[in-house]
Amino acid sequence: MSVLPLRSADSVPERLVVTAVALSLLVVAEGVVRLLDGGLADGAQLLFAGEFLVGVLTMVPFVVGIAYAGYWLDRSTIEPSAYTRVWWWTVVGTAASLVLNVALMAVLPVESTLLAVAWLRWAVAVGAGLGVAIGVTEARAIQQATEAERNAVRAEHLEVQRDLLDYLNSLLRHEVLNASNVISGYADLLRAEHEEGTPGYEHSETIRRKSEEVTRVVQDVRVLLHATEERTDFERVDVVPILRDEVEKLADLDEAVVVETDLPESAVVYADALLPRVFGNVLANAVEHNDSDPPKVWVRGRVNEDTVSIDVEDNGPGVPEEDVPTLFERPSRRAADHGLGLYLVARLVKHYCGTVELVETGPEGSTFRITLPREPPEEATASPFVDPFSDERAEQPERDGDGQ
Repeated sequence: MSVLPLRSADSVPERLVVTAVALSLLVVAEGVVRLLDGGLADGAQLLFAGEFLVGVLTMVPFVVGIAYAGYWLDRSTIEPSAYTRVWWWTVVGTAASLVLNVALMAVLPVESTLLAVAWLRWAVAVGAGLGVAIGVTEARAIQQATEAERNAVRAEHLEVQRDLLDYLNSLLRHEVLNASNVISGYADLLRAEHEEGTPGYEHSETIRRKSEEVTRVVQDVRVLLHATEERTDFERVDVVPILRDEVEKLADLDEAVVVETDLPESAVVYADALLPRVFGNVLANAVEHNDSDPPKVWVRGRVNEDTVSIDVEDNGPGVPEEDVPTLFERPSRRAADHGLGLYLVARLVKHYCGTVELVETGPEGSTFRITLPREPPEEATASPFVDPFSDERAEQPERDGDGQ
């Protein structure tokens, strides 16, 4: 049997299967030759000769192993670049087995050509099977070592990032936030010194508003950093009182807002102290981007068998069609308004193993649905880490505000 030259690593699984099929066809061909050699009676005797049957039965596990290795290799996690080593181990195993058995044939007498062919075929099957086993074992060991090294590098990289983010969080909290509070305080003093409607009063209002925006961004970034930390077991939290508290805060955004609620008496989920930010941001989004007079918001809750669903509907102008695909993604760094809004909601909901989606939008309003599990996650794991300061979405198309 000739060994085909290796042209592509991706063809190795196919070549292994072809090798197994070729060995099987060779057995069939030998059987036909033995059956026809010397007439039917003598042929049957040759076909059922002990050495031929023993050779076939002992090579079957090796042929099956070669075929299965080709099938398994194409569906395994082993990288295609390692396939070449498996093939060359197959070649080396076949060659070594042939050399050893040819040497034995030179020493031991061989009664017939049919016996010599059967012996060589058996040698090829055994050598190729052992070579495949060694190659696959080595490939898996290399793959595991590579993955372990990658995981170690990744863990070290994430640890460095977390240290940096902890420092930045501290810097934002102690420097930027404190400076923003001082600016806001002086803005209040400046406003008190000027009458309403004067340029000085308007300038003080602008300073105060921008200071509050900076404070909100700092707080949102801190929430994001908390959401990337390793998750511990969540506590039972009733979302109904949280929703009622957040609804009451909407009057601070617009005194004319009309809110209607349809909530169950209780809706318990598993979450932590960040849950109010989810509902607060979605409700604020429904008011801040609503130019109706008056703005209206409907909050409805449903307790299902495994989840709790909260729908927040408004009568605003709807989400622009071009913004829908990226509604819950991080706003572009180049955007004029750096609010994190719905991106923060999406990160936190994912933190709770829930979902948030835009159910409906149009000229008559939008409906957002937040779904949270009623049972704790089976295993407390770390949330997928995302660096809020990375350039991952630096080229994302700009959009306004909190995502709508």
